[in-house]
Amino acid sequence: MSTRILIVGAGLTGLALASGLRHRGVDPVVVEQAPIITEAGWAIGLGPRHLAALDRLGLTDRGHWPGYQAEKYLMFDARTGLIDKIVNDVPLMFNRSDLQSALLDGVSDLVRTGVRPSAMTDAGDVVEVEFDNGERGTFDAVIGADGINSWTRRRVLGGPDATYTGTSVVRFQAATPDPALTVTGLAAGGQDATLAYFLMDGGKKIHGVVFLHGAPGNRRDLGPARLADLFPGLSGPLTVLTDVMRTDPVSYFTDINQAVVETWARNRVAIAGDAAHAMSPVLGQGAGAGFEDAAMLAELLTTPRLPIPLALASYEKLRKPEAQSLQRLSHATSQALGTSTLPSQIFGQVADRPGGVRA
Repeated sequence: MSTRILIVGAGLTGLALASGLRHRGVDPVVVEQAPIITEAGWAIGLGPRHLAALDRLGLTDRGHWPGYQAEKYLMFDARTGLIDKIVNDVPLMFNRSDLQSALLDGVSDLVRTGVRPSAMTDAGDVVEVEFDNGERGTFDAVIGADGINSWTRRRVLGGPDATYTGTSVVRFQAATPDPALTVTGLAAGGQDATLAYFLMDGGKKIHGVVFLHGAPGNRRDLGPARLADLFPGLSGPLTVLTDVMRTDPVSYFTDINQAVVETWARNRVAIAGDAAHAMSPVLGQGAGAGFEDAAMLAELLTTPRLPIPLALASYEKLRKPEAQSLQRLSHATSQALGTSTLPSQIFGQVADRPGGVRA
C-alpha cells in the first residue's frame, strides 16, 4: 500500500526529508508558501554528525556541493586581542542558499510553491488538509517543517509562539579582502557584544556576524562600521573583518528567538527542524539538528509494519531530549557570551557535547 505524506515547508529540513523519503521509495508532497524557493545566504556549519545524517538520507553525492572548511577556529579575548582558545575541529561551511539549492536539485518535482495549508483535521486514519488555493487532500502523515513561526506547531498542535533569547544579531557578507586568510575567528568578553566571521565559497567570501546581548532591538540603529568600534582591541585575522565592517556593507539585523516545544507529534501530525526546536545560532547547530530530525523521520516512516502514529511518537521520544539539550546549551552559551566571560571558559575543553557539538 502506498504512503501519502505531506511536508509543509521547503526549507532545509523539509527538502532533506523529501530527499530521504524519495531515497526510500516514497515521494511526498511538499508545499511552500513562498512563490520561489530561496533563503538568505547566511552561513551554515555542518559537522561529522550532520554529514552522517545526510548520508542516512541518501544524500551521499556531495562532491559538487560548495562547502569550505577553514584550517582552524581562533577565539580571542576582545579586550586584549590575545588568542584565548584554538579549535582545530571546524565545521564544513555553506551559504544557506547554496545548501538549499543543492537539496532542491533531487526533489524539485515534488515541491509546490505559493501554497500553504489553511485548515488541517486529523481524522484518525488520515489527515484531511485544505490549502489556501481551495484544493483539498488526504494524507497518511503530515510533517510541519515550516520554520520558527510554524503554522503547524501553533495551529495544529497548539504549540507556543517563539520567544526572544536575549540576543540579537547583525549579519553581513563581503568578498574576502585577504586571499591568504584560511582561519575563522571569534572575539568575546567585552561590551555586551560578540564578533565572529566564517569563510565560504572556497574562502572567497567572508560572512560576518555581531551578536548584541540585551533588550530586543538592542543597538539596531548601528551599522557594521559603527559596530566595529565596539572592538578596539582586536588583533590578527579579526582585523580583516573589522576592515570589511568599516566599509559599511549591507547588513541585516534580527532579534534571535527560540521555540521550546512540549508536543512534537500527535497521531499523524509531527513537526521537525526549527518548527520543533528553533534555537540560538551561536553554536551553529540548528540546520544540522534539522537534518538529524529528517533522517530519523525518513527511516521511521518507511519502516515496514510500523504504524505511522507509532513512528511519529517514537520520533518524538528519541529526538526531543537530545535536541532540547542542544537547545538549552545554545541558549546558555548565548547568555554567557553576553558577559565578560572568556571563550575558553564558555566553550570549555574540546569534548563531545549534547547534539554532537564540539567546541
